[in-house]
Amino acid sequence: MSTFYQLNQVEQMDMLSDYLVSAMDKVRSCVQYKEFTEEEQQQVKRGFYAYLEDDNAIVTDELIQAVEDNFTNSPMASLLRQYKATHSVFAEVVKELQPERKVTLIKFSEFGFPVLINTVIKSTEIKPYAQHKDSLKIIHKPKKKRSLWSNIILPTDELLVYDRWLNTDLDEITKVTIRENELCKMTQSKYLCFDRSYFSDIIAILGQPLIKLN
Repeated sequence: MSTFYQLNQVEQMDMLSDYLVSAMDKVRSCVQYKEFTEEEQQQVKRGFYAYLEDDNAIVTDELIQAVEDNFTNSPMASLLRQYKATHSVFAEVVKELQPERKVTLIKFSEFGFPVLINTVIKSTEIKPYAQHKDSLKIIHKPKKKRSLWSNIILPTDELLVYDRWLNTDLDEITKVTIRENELCKMTQSKYLCFDRSYFSDIIAILGQPLIKLN
């Protein structure tokens, strides 16, 4: 039997429909969803979500839109939106990163050393990326930049988010001075690249962030 992600979109919608019908039948058979009590609808939702979790279903915006277009009188699209919003390691992050909020992002650069970005959030989106079921796409406008930036955060990535803009020199936290005279100052990083100790040191100095991933 094919797993959910191996199916095409039509097959996925058929499977989702079967899941919802099965979840409804376990509560009360041969009854339309709108006829269930509020408590029974919650039971249906829990049963439907259990099927999705067991099958490791990947719920995308495109799939939700297709369900909405093809199942016009069904609660399935609404249930899928709720599932997508709550069943992700990034669910709480998205709640905090509202559009136009000023935040400070601290993450590893591609070379594995911390970078600090004062920025304004424009939008966020949870979506599959490569082999990952979830990733967080952050569209933002950094301080003093004219264009928007896009960052993809994976479930294994480290990320600190502080409320508002911080006026902090990360070098003072993440580097040590190895030689200094009147003409120059030589520093080096405290740790090797991608060492999580960097973030422990940053939190020790700056305090607990609004958001901490990994």
